Amino acid sequence: MPYLTTALRDQRIRFRIVGAWNTLAGYLIFVGIHILIGSKFGNAAVVVVAYALALPLSFLMQKLFVFQSDGAWLKQFGRFVAANSLVFVANLLFLPLFVKITGVDVLVSQALFVLASTVISYLAHKHFSFAG
Repeated sequence: MPYLTTALRDQRIRFRIVGAWNTLAGYLIFVGIHILIGSKFGNAAVVVVAYALALPLSFLMQKLFVFQSDGAWLKQFGRFVAANSLVFVANLLFLPLFVKITGVDVLVSQALFVLASTVISYLAHKHFSFAG
């Protein structure tokens, strides 16, 4: 257990753990919303509602577990939403463009984007969302 305790002191490791949890939780929220309203309102509505529900959960996990920030909640939440939304919009805009220009398969392209956006998200949250 001493290795685990030492590993959890590293913010980057906590970020990865929370990222994995948030990904699973976000997907399960998406599935639940899809089951509840998907057939009536469509996939776009499911994505929006699931995002709106998953984002506060993600914020809490990042604030309390990863960055252990005691800053102003509302200000940090606004910054967190802005940072996440920029990454989300960038994905929407650049994924089709990247696939079209490079010819790289969309699944491989999205995997590359996820890797890049993980680093960008960590830096944005560390230096912007939860910056002291």
